[in-house]
Amino acid sequence: MTKSKQAHFMPRVPFVVDSIVAGANASLSSLAKGDSIVAVDGRSTAYFGDFVKAMEVNKGGWVFIDAIRNGTRSSHLVKVDDNGRVGIGNKTGSAWFTMGKEDYTFLQSIPAGIANGWETLGLYVSSLKLLFSSSGASQIGGFGAIGGLFSPHWDWQVFWNMTAFLSIILAFMNILPIPALDGGHVVFLLYEIITGRAPNQRVLEVAQMVGMVLLLSLIVFANGNDLFKAVFGS
Repeated sequence: MTKSKQAHFMPRVPFVVDSIVAGANASLSSLAKGDSIVAVDGRSTAYFGDFVKAMEVNKGGWVFIDAIRNGTRSSHLVKVDDNGRVGIGNKTGSAWFTMGKEDYTFLQSIPAGIANGWETLGLYVSSLKLLFSSSGASQIGGFGAIGGLFSPHWDWQVFWNMTAFLSIILAFMNILPIPALDGGHVVFLLYEIITGRAPNQRVLEVAQMVGMVLLLSLIVFANGNDLFKAVFGS
């Protein structure tokens, strides 16, 4: 018996009802195959993953599922079971996209790798704004979350991909203008270059202490999130 490898990233796809389980709660509603699910209780669920999260929140309750059918939007009252399911299935992956593979020679792989690194950095930077939302803050993780990113089964490609990804993140974080990080030191060096005099020693000491407090607080918060999820399973 072979075990499947853990998938860390999955494409985001819309939710178009492809099947309705006979006898399930959805079969008792007015939902039908081919309906495009767009919202739950008035809140947008543009992607299948958003719908799944909405169902988790409403376990054991009733929800209004908005769907578009033949260009017309309508609401359907459905009971959610205790497992967060209503008994409808989405189109399979092949209905939305096809997986491809592209091979590179050694020389071609160098510019391709650099381009992929810049793209990864850009996506990471653009997602930082999510940290200032409640849902984003709840996803911050520490050592446990980092360990969970790696496959439970040894895979060189997954290992080096995740190692490179974490290296890019750490490199970017390190150049942020935060005291105690290299980016903070650069700020004071630039000040010294522009003004021609060294910053006040007391200011440097206070900035270092503030920076360390911020970093240690972030570490405690991130690992606290891991512990909370491990204990309460959410």
